[in-house]
This record gives sequence, structure tokens and C-alpha cells, in this order.
Amino acid sequence: MLEQALARERFWVLGGVAGLTGLAWVYLWQCAGEMEMHMDMPMPMSAPWTFAELGAAALMWGIMMVAMMLPSAAPVLLLFARVQRQRRQQAQTAIPTGFFAGGYLLVWLAWSLLAAGLQWVLQGLLLLSPHLTFTSTLLGAGFLLLAGLYQLTPWKRTCLTHCQSPLGFLMTRWREGPAGAFSMGVRHGAYCAGCCWALMGLLFVGGVMNLLWVAALAVFVLLEKAVARGLWVARASGAALVLAALYVARSAFVP
Repeated sequence: MLEQALARERFWVLGGVAGLTGLAWVYLWQCAGEMEMHMDMPMPMSAPWTFAELGAAALMWGIMMVAMMLPSAAPVLLLFARVQRQRRQQAQTAIPTGFFAGGYLLVWLAWSLLAAGLQWVLQGLLLLSPHLTFTSTLLGAGFLLLAGLYQLTPWKRTCLTHCQSPLGFLMTRWREGPAGAFSMGVRHGAYCAGCCWALMGLLFVGGVMNLLWVAALAVFVLLEKAVARGLWVARASGAALVLAALYVARSAFVP
């Protein structure tokens, strides 16, 4: 009976993650298609945005973060749901996993507002193409260098360690009640954002609506957290990004 209960629990959690992720990717696919259709139309890239346009950009970024980051949160969500199942079997108060997931996603939605604001500034300065990639080679090299160097920092190592150990996180950060579950989700999301924020900046390098590039970054983030030696993955990718930054910067001066 316990195995059946755990199987149902995994089904609902993984089904929810897969469903939300799938819907997010469908939305991004539609956005990319609409952007491609309007690519030949004149775009007033330097015109100031309205609040509605800023909100639409933030919504797009938020859904993109769901598509990219929610799958990497599946291990901690499964573990949290399993703990709550055991509490129910012991006649203790159990909290729906949605509270934890909501806190986690809130962090990335807040990050999406910052990303939309950055897009607003870059477009106002004419530093983004209609495909939402940098028009400045040196700026692209700067973002590559920033992401590469951050991969090698102690802050990256600390955040990645928490992301890689959902059991350790729950044991050391446990809080009771719905508010406690939500706050744990926020805290875990903060570690996740601290781990990946610089990598998300690379979306402007390869194209915010280049879905192959978005998918590649999402897969890398998942592997970095899931692989036992994810720290070495981070260090190797950091070194590769620094070299790529130097190569791109050199190409800006050498014809």
C-alpha cells in the first residue's frame, strides 16, 4: 500500500511539473512564431514602453522561467510531497506541495520583472535586435565573461550545493504550516536563482526567443543540478564561457 501511495504521489507531482512545463513551452512556441511573423514590420525599438508592454514582457519572462526552471525543482518537490504523505499516514497535519512550489515560482516571477526591466533598458538604448539578441559584440562578450566568472565563484558553489541536496535543504530549513512551506519554497527558489541568474543573462546572447538556445540552457541547468559532480560541470562551463568571451571580444577588433 505504501508503494502504491508513493507511486500516486510521484504521478501527481511529476504530472503537475510536466503539465505546467509543457504549457509554458507551447506558449513560448506561439510567441516565437508571432515574433517571426512580425519581423519584417517596422518596430519602434527606441519608443518608451507602456506599463502594459512591460507587463507583457514580464509575463513572457515568467512563463519562460517556468519552462526552464520548474523541471529542475522536481526532486525537492517529490521529496517534500513524500514527507507530507508520511505525515498523513501518521495522522499529522500535511501541507499540499503546491505551497512549496508557489514559493519557488514566486522567486522566479520576481526575477522575471528584473529581466523585463533589463530588456526595456536595452531596447531603449538600441542594444537589442528584433530577435532580442545583443547588437553589440562587446556587450555579448561581457555577459559571457560575467557568466563564466560567476560559475567559478564560492557563491555559485554554495547555491549549487543547496540545489543538489534537496534532503539536506529540507532537514536544515524545515518550517511548519502552509506559511512555512511557502517560505521554504521561497528560500529554495532564492538558492536556485543565486545559482543560475548569470546563466539566464546568456539568453540575450543567443536570443531570448531562440527556442533551441532556451532549451539548451534549460537542459544544462538540469544537468548541473542532477549530476553528482555538478560542481565540476559548473567549473568546466565557466572556463569555457571565459574562453568564449575572449574569442568574441577578439572578433570585435579583428576583421
